[in-house]
Amino acid sequence: MAFGKCFALLLLVSCLAAFVAAQDFPEAGAGSPMIKIIRRQRSPQHGSVVVTGSKDHQTGRQLDVQYNHNLYTSRDGRGSIDAYANANRNFDQNRNNFGGGIQGKWRF
Repeated sequence: MAFGKCFALLLLVSCLAAFVAAQDFPEAGAGSPMIKIIRRQRSPQHGSVVVTGSKDHQTGRQLDVQYNHNLYTSRDGRGSIDAYANANRNFDQNRNNFGGGIQGKWRF
């Protein structure tokens, strides 16, 4: 099940990266703001994926992926444990950034 989700996410990111890389935005002149493509998807298992593709003249072509997942929520709703991961790829400057972690909250 987890392999299928990872494969689907990888396929989605690859398709979006190919779309952004191949797209020519003539309306993005020197003074125009950056153009973004954003896709948000919520899963029934308390997770979400946000994919953002952008292209401008200062930073170049970029693709960002954020994954958030709720691991545990207490029965009374006061506490939760969440995991998150993010990745960023800049195609013009050939840079990759990855991060992630686990966050816990408890309300008294």
